[in-house]
Order: sequence, then C-alpha cells, then structure tokens
Amino acid sequence: PFDAVAKASVELLQEADFVLELVKETKAPWLLKLPELKHFAQNKSFRAQCDEVAGTGLVFTWYQSSTCFWDMRKHFSAITGSVPGGKASEAVVEELSAIEGGLSTVCFGDRPVFGAYADDGRWEHPLGAPCGRDEAPVPEERTGMWSAPLAGRRGEVVPEVGSRHPCWCCRWLAEVREKHVQGATICCAISNIYASEWVSHYGAGSSELSDAEAERLKLPREVFKNGRPRSWGEGIFQICGENYHRAAPLDPRSGKPLGHNCRWERKALDQLGFPVFAFFMP
Repeated sequence: PFDAVAKASVELLQEADFVLELVKETKAPWLLKLPELKHFAQNKSFRAQCDEVAGTGLVFTWYQSSTCFWDMRKHFSAITGSVPGGKASEAVVEELSAIEGGLSTVCFGDRPVFGAYADDGRWEHPLGAPCGRDEAPVPEERTGMWSAPLAGRRGEVVPEVGSRHPCWCCRWLAEVREKHVQGATICCAISNIYASEWVSHYGAGSSELSDAEAERLKLPREVFKNGRPRSWGEGIFQICGENYHRAAPLDPRSGKPLGHNCRWERKALDQLGFPVFAFFMP
C-alpha cells in the first residue's frame, strides 16, 4: 500500500476516484493518514466513502510482510489488538510497548480474570457485547458463564461466591473499540514469533488451526469474512529467510492446539465494524 502511494503521480493522488479505488483494493482506509493523501482526510463525506468500500473484518493482504506494520507505526498510530498467549507473551508486550503507539491489550497484573470460555467449553463469550460477569458478584449457582475457573499469572483458581473479578474479554473488546474511536488502526498478530530464537527460547509459535486439525479434534473451524491465507495452519511459513511451522503447537496437558483464546479473539475482531489488519509476526 505504501509503494502504491509512493509510485503514483501527484496528479493521480489528487483524483478522488483513484484514491477511492486504491482504498477499495487494499481495504485500507488508513491510507488517508499518509502525508500524500491528508488533503482527502479533511473531507468527512469522502472518509465515510472510504470506510464503506474498505469493508470490515480481518484483512490478510499483508499477512506475510515483515515491514508493513512497522511502516504503519512510522506514519501514524497503529495498535496491536491481539497478541497470542504463551511464554512469549510478556516479551512481545514489552517489545511492542517500547514503540510509540502502545498495545490495545488489557493486563491485570496478578489479579485473576474470567476468560472466553466456561462450562467445559459449552459457553463462549459473546463476540460483540459484554457478558455480564465483569466485576459482578459471583452467584451461588455457578452455571453457564459462571462455571469457569479464573485465569491469572499464578494459575487457575475457583472464584468464591460473592467475589468480583474482571472479565478480560469485556475489557479487551471495549479497549479495542476505544482505540479505534481515537483514530488508531487496529492490527493483530497470528503468532508470537518475533525472531527465530524466540521459538527455542520461549516456545513461541503460531495459533493457526487448519480445517483438518479442527475436524480431527472436533473444534470449530476458523472462518473469516474476507477469507484467509492459503495453507492456513499447515506446512511451513517463510519470512525474512526463516522457516516457521504454521500449525499451532499442541498443549502437552490437554493434547489440543495452543491458542484457544487467541482464536476467540480473531472471531471477535472479524465481527467488528471496521477492518483489522492481520500479520503473522507481531
């Protein structure tokens, strides 16, 4: 997208039809934030047109790029809205937080929180609305959404009746929306592989789930409005000359692929009313 703007003539960049078509093809309304196109950003009607043609949902157009997200950060506020979990998470957060723009993630320190699933996986947090658990007293009859342990840095704990705890999903959805309202472009990472040594040092990996693996394990398939990259969750991914496995590694305790909550995040991001740009690496 940056190359398209850089290589276009000054005359073309003054043509509204050309810019609108460029936004439509790239699904990137954030192009109007570039210096070459800021004259269009002042036009509310044209901005609304760009938002409409850009559509919504996860966009994988620059999924393989190791430079696009960094280029975005150079030009404007681009916020990472989803960082896969695991041992590498804190290191990813620390790395990205050092860059101007910050993270649209929600941390509670040592305080345990409610997560995306409950009732042995039979209940799933709504994708676009609060669930009602956030700081609400835990009822005596813990069924459905209340039938879940709290997750925290010190492991899982069973919530006591009457105790109040944050719902991570409610807070995260609110934070992502608020960052968007403030003008940030929301992005997400499909893995926490920052560099090849992170794989050996932290056990960093992908959270992609292939259709075959989903069927084998009786898990929901990953389906997105704008489609997804070929070979999703299968084979080898190459970037910057390094090879990485695209399948989510298995949790030795459960035998299921790691990244369960990350896959919920992706479903939630895909339902938001604006495009979210997905990259393999943070």
